[in-house]
Amino acid sequence: MPVKNHLNIFEYVDYRFFLTDYIGRQKRGGRPFTHRSFAKKAGLSVGLLNDILSKRQNLTLAAMHKYARAMDLNSKEIAYFEALVGFNNADTNAEKNRFFGEMVRLRGRSPVKFLDSRQYEYFSAWYNPVVREMMVHLGLGDNAEAISREINPPVSPSKIRKSIALLKELGLVYQSPDGVWHASDKVISSEYEIQSVALKNYHIGMLERAAESLDYYTSSEREFQGLTIAASKATMQRMKERIRSFTDELLCMAAAETEKTEEVFQINIQAFPFTRKGRT
Repeated sequence: MPVKNHLNIFEYVDYRFFLTDYIGRQKRGGRPFTHRSFAKKAGLSVGLLNDILSKRQNLTLAAMHKYARAMDLNSKEIAYFEALVGFNNADTNAEKNRFFGEMVRLRGRSPVKFLDSRQYEYFSAWYNPVVREMMVHLGLGDNAEAISREINPPVSPSKIRKSIALLKELGLVYQSPDGVWHASDKVISSEYEIQSVALKNYHIGMLERAAESLDYYTSSEREFQGLTIAASKATMQRMKERIRSFTDELLCMAAAETEKTEEVFQINIQAFPFTRKGRT
């Protein structure tokens, strides 16, 4: 029998970390336990287990179910393990979103505080960072109705209220004793897998807003520039460095603002290839 312990699969967003921690916990349990004995109990080769843990192979659902039986997981834990495998192995952001949603659903009201899911929610709605800026820099505070009237494209007051609650929960805004709202210096961070999916959602949302702005605003109210160029990888790397320096400069300009803040803007800068990799 596996050693009974407090290892909680619902804390994990990477199945390799879960398997590694499980094996480590079993080895410390006092009974003889090795990678080989675990693989044998699952009816699989130790070579496959080592390949999975070292990222040479992905864990398949068939193998996952064999490991789950060897670990004596219950039905809910197995369902979460399935979603975990799907999330880690997914090729597209849409697939990762679907599997992560299933992970959150299965976790339910787990006593484990899974902050990553709230951080994920922050980046998954384009308007959350906008609401933060409007609360602080436009002086609208936590007035959801006022923010809803000002934000464009429109967002309902109920969604704004949820956004404000999320910003408070994550510590991204705070209210001083004089009633004024401020932005904290706290940075949203999480495990890489969650962060990468959430940031993709954020960029997709902002690119959609950029496309919509072509109809919402006149050319005097927005700025669009586009270049299609041919360059070496070395030159592209230098361009990326210049882009990062430019965005830092824009942040400094905004931070040094002495005039009254009047609007919230989104500035997107993208650079991506149109040609296949590996070309010489």
